Amino acid sequence: MSDLQLGLAILGLMVIVGVVVFNWWQERQFHNRARRDRLPPETDVLLPAETAAAPGAPQQPQTRIEPQLDTLAAAERLVIEADGPDPALDYIAELRAGEAIAAAAVSQLASSLGQVGRRIVLAGYDHHAKTWEALGEGDRGYTSLRAGLQLVDRSGPASIEQLQTFQSLIRQHAKQMSAIVDLPDIDSAISHAGQLDAFCSDVDVVIGINVIAHAGQVFHGTRVRALAEASGLKLQANGVFVCPDEEGSPLFTLDNQEAKPFLIEQIRHITTPGITFLLDVPRARDGLKVFDRMVALGRQFADSLDGLLADDNRQLLSDAGLDQIRTQLRGIYNQMEARGLPAGGPGAMRLFA
Repeated sequence: MSDLQLGLAILGLMVIVGVVVFNWWQERQFHNRARRDRLPPETDVLLPAETAAAPGAPQQPQTRIEPQLDTLAAAERLVIEADGPDPALDYIAELRAGEAIAAAAVSQLASSLGQVGRRIVLAGYDHHAKTWEALGEGDRGYTSLRAGLQLVDRSGPASIEQLQTFQSLIRQHAKQMSAIVDLPDIDSAISHAGQLDAFCSDVDVVIGINVIAHAGQVFHGTRVRALAEASGLKLQANGVFVCPDEEGSPLFTLDNQEAKPFLIEQIRHITTPGITFLLDVPRARDGLKVFDRMVALGRQFADSLDGLLADDNRQLLSDAGLDQIRTQLRGIYNQMEARGLPAGGPGAMRLFA
């Protein structure tokens, strides 16, 4: 091989590596923006909202309020599934007592499990209905409880240390309740968590559509806001517009392409070279329809703002390019259906919270 051939080969390899790295960086940008665009996290089950300090505020001494079952009733609608823990998503411990477990003991169990650092799902067995049901609807006198630790979320799989802590706390409370406890094998749970996390990594995609200004021009925040609100989008406290469905749940978001969010008190002073529509793919029910709606809205904005519909390389999005995205989406949604975790369903909403 001549020096020229060798040089061309090295140059070609560098180009390929550069493309791969850029694509990785672009995907990271979309995910980071999507994380910023999500609505504020739900209130902690065991922390009354009025006790949460604002970022940077001095910490005030607090008297611990032991959670009661009626406190859980108000909050568990956020964190407890109607049918209790899901074997496909959770590591499930079962506690069986010879008599009804006191509401205070259930409350103490929930409080302790909050130490683990993973989402916890609790359920009690209704002997009359012969079904498991979410806790928090009053003292039903359950003699059996299930506690599930969610194995995977967007932060990754649960660690062996978290599972061991969970087991230890369950054993401790089972002893206090005079209950027999069933704990699955940790190694099997770790293996299942790894497989589930690999699946989540494959389908955890954020699709972004940009409307960019012509060279030397910018969009004004007030104009963006007027168009967004006329299209039914709602500006959130975090400076991101959300397109809600009929029930008020987010379909997709609209954000500033630059790092500065469209905060309501600042938006009149903001100018930007571009805005971005973002679709959180695994959380979107009927995702292809939502994508088409997002594209149609992006085109409306491009026409109204005299902008261009483009990808993050500032390349114009053609019909062929949009069809490629739709093909990618079909593949992801088929993969999720095959796994029994359809996009936008309860399981997917937990995994990709």
